[in-house]
Amino acid sequence: MTVSPAVEKVIVRLTSAAKYRDVHPETIADLVRREGRATGDAAELERLVRARLHKVAALHLLTARPAALRRALDRADLDDPQARRDWCRQVLAGHFSTAERLPDLDVFYPTLFGLVPPPETVADIACALNPFTLPWLREVSDARYVGYDFNATFVALGNAFLARTYPESEIRHEEVLTDGHQVSADLALLLKTYHCMEGRRPGAGLALVDRLACRHVVVSFPTRAMNGRAAVFVPRHVEELAELARDRGWRWSRATLPSEDLVAIDKG
Repeated sequence: MTVSPAVEKVIVRLTSAAKYRDVHPETIADLVRREGRATGDAAELERLVRARLHKVAALHLLTARPAALRRALDRADLDDPQARRDWCRQVLAGHFSTAERLPDLDVFYPTLFGLVPPPETVADIACALNPFTLPWLREVSDARYVGYDFNATFVALGNAFLARTYPESEIRHEEVLTDGHQVSADLALLLKTYHCMEGRRPGAGLALVDRLACRHVVVSFPTRAMNGRAAVFVPRHVEELAELARDRGWRWSRATLPSEDLVAIDKG
């Protein structure tokens, strides 16, 4: 595929920008290439991509400071199980999405694993701070956990935690939405990220669920939007997933917690 000079210029500028140093270069390149279809002007293209990156990176959802979290991790008592859980709750409160899950965290994984059979491997896609829920995951599953995120800050923080607590698990700095990227596991988790993928590129979340080399996929949605009102976009996305399952001959099921709606797809 031929890349225009404007696209090449903006890719170089943004991938080298300090503001986006933690964003995977392929994430930036993918956004530039797609926005580049609308304009050949480098200045306008950069403006469009920066606006898109603000939404995609969603750095405003991280309410804690990463450096402070890392310092706290170095000092934390992670050997005592209860102290580990208490500290992880504090970390989870530092991101809007995982903070929403806190009231349901004790029943979250039992509910999720009530929808799917026990896996040997779990792929947590766009995991952000969700690796800090492993103390609760380990209560119902000893599956090997692999997280994926395009933000290097989340990857580094998660891996530092896992190295001290669950060294058999890891977080990978990867961009999973680009064409040709494949994730393999018994179970894939897309926890409150599917609708964000669809916002980044319509059809991207659905296409990812379709191509995942995973027998089971659990997609979740918040029951309420950030403004506190009912998440009216959820029924549309649930029906998209149900239609995909029907078209492919897959089974699907659903469970709802006060803070989160879960859809499980069994690819058979």
